[in-house]
Amino acid sequence: MDPALAGLAGAAGAALVEAMTTDVWATFRARILRIVGRGAPAAEEELARELEESASRLTRRPPPERVTLEAEQARWTELLAVFLVEHAEASAELQEFVTQVRRSVADAGHVVQNIRVDRNAFIAGRDQHISMPMEPWDDDGR
Repeated sequence: MDPALAGLAGAAGAALVEAMTTDVWATFRARILRIVGRGAPAAEEELARELEESASRLTRRPPPERVTLEAEQARWTELLAVFLVEHAEASAELQEFVTQVRRSVADAGHVVQNIRVDRNAFIAGRDQHISMPMEPWDDDGR
């Protein structure tokens, strides 16, 4: 197998498994069905079943165990490698799929907060514990 196609199959397998564990899975599920199914209803139906089984294994106990992630990634890498041998013309579509998944997953990690600083304003990235005396405040907020 062409090393470039093998590398693409590995990247696509990793991106596919990563997409399965995110909120954008439905969108990417539809895209991979179109790419790999090649418009054949029977092939798309079988692929959809396999994708749902994989996603179910990965999301059964969040977060997925490393062994499960690696097994699913290896499985999809192999399946996509076989697909690329038969349909090398789909490599550009599959590369775009990988790029879009990576971009979506990276974007999902960013949070923007707008905070108005005022009395009793607090920010925390994780757990936060605040202890304040319960005293009456004067009209100035002090």
